[in-house]
Amino acid sequence: MDEPQPEPADAPGGADAPAAPQRSRRLLWVLLTPIVLLSVAGTVADAVGPALVTHHPLVQMFLNPRNRYLALASNQVGTVPFFVVGFLRLVLTDPLFYVLGVLYGDAALRWMEKKMGDETIQTLRRWFGKAAYPIVLIAPNGYVCLLAGATGMRPAVFISLNLTGTVARLIIIRAAADVFSGPLNAVLRFLRHYQWWLTGLSVVIVTIQVWSSRRKGRSEIASVATMERELAEAEAEVSAEAPEPD
Repeated sequence: MDEPQPEPADAPGGADAPAAPQRSRRLLWVLLTPIVLLSVAGTVADAVGPALVTHHPLVQMFLNPRNRYLALASNQVGTVPFFVVGFLRLVLTDPLFYVLGVLYGDAALRWMEKKMGDETIQTLRRWFGKAAYPIVLIAPNGYVCLLAGATGMRPAVFISLNLTGTVARLIIIRAAADVFSGPLNAVLRFLRHYQWWLTGLSVVIVTIQVWSSRRKGRSEIASVATMERELAEAEAEVSAEAPEPD
């Protein structure tokens, strides 16, 4: 269970990249398990979003912190709960993705390519090479955090940008929700009035999306064992493509 796996010959990110930590299967499972659980929880919360956000906004914020749910929840909860729950949830998995990037380097990026599609990730990688700091500051989602780790961004820089960007995002959403409180409250009244019809429709839409993503092999919902296998396959592909030493 705890036998260390061989480290890649060349860590991504050049000479400034931090040395990869010792890898083990147990560490991998520690990283992947919360990612999987929160992905499943987020999908379920998305499916029942019309009912959940109107009756339990803080629960919806924690399970699925999309901008639309944060905005709809903002005027229903106090300032302190909004920032505490929103901040903790938004940064909860970011360090996990970052460490996965550090551990697996190019293999993590290959795995990400299969999840998001080659064109999407290649565009992101090109922009990341030119503007890594602004991207992590503005959009520190899981895949951006993985990219930051894989390309050797220093931990202190990553943490600073990630935390600052998250706080700024919450402040902007809170302020926007206050300015547009009228329209948002109208949306909430609509959701409450038709919540069960809308929830049923949402369940159908989310189910179709999950089924379609799984058919394409790009589903974000997978077991820990499946994700472990996908990473191992990506690592084998990267190793096979590596040039032979002279």
